[in-house]
Amino acid sequence: QIDGNKEWYVFSDTLKYPLTEQKSASEIPPEGDPYLKCTLTPGDVLYIPRGHWHYAVALDQPSLHLTLGIHCQTGVDFLDWLVSELRENEAWRKSLPLRFDAAPLDQSIDNLIENFKEYLTNSDIQEQYNCYLDGLVKPLARYSLPAQAGFNIFPNGVETRFSNPKFKRLKISQLPDDNGYKIIVSGKEIALRGVTDSLVENLFTRETFTGSDVMTWLPDFDWEVDVAPLLTHLVTEGIIFVDTRV
Repeated sequence: QIDGNKEWYVFSDTLKYPLTEQKSASEIPPEGDPYLKCTLTPGDVLYIPRGHWHYAVALDQPSLHLTLGIHCQTGVDFLDWLVSELRENEAWRKSLPLRFDAAPLDQSIDNLIENFKEYLTNSDIQEQYNCYLDGLVKPLARYSLPAQAGFNIFPNGVETRFSNPKFKRLKISQLPDDNGYKIIVSGKEIALRGVTDSLVENLFTRETFTGSDVMTWLPDFDWEVDVAPLLTHLVTEGIIFVDTRV
């Protein structure tokens, strides 16, 4: 509640865990009294579970409140992702038999069921889905000009200071050929090949660092040929930022 007072009435849900497209207009409101009736004053917070019917009434003066919603993944979202993964499998893109006879269609469905079981058995579904979710995370700092457009990235040359965005989700894994790392951070995925463990351990975990620090983590690399292009790529992708603070 931001300003004024407001009386809230909260009722039980009539549809458990409704999805975004399942609007209340298609449901019948609950009968009976609300299980919660309360008055909010400035600074008060009220949590209403998803799907619980509610309404609010301003009292004897203007009233203002702010509503915040948290969108969580559901089992349906997981299945949507799974369908997108199965699209890469030719068995699932193949046309099903026309229904002149039930037997061919039944056999095709049985084959798909077996294919699905094999896919679930041989794939690390949990790890893949977690990686997918990590890729959805967006950084708090979305854009920073002019550096992210490729201009004035190194105002102090090798002593230019860079910063990592706060509250980022970071996932580091080795590439299949063991010649580098796959980094998922701030909704972006990049591959770093031929770099040292020291770079990976420090580059994405320190709040700030300089080009000189990176040279320390990559002792056999050249600034102009290797390090500056690497940092330029990370800046223009919005993975790290040029720290302009004095």
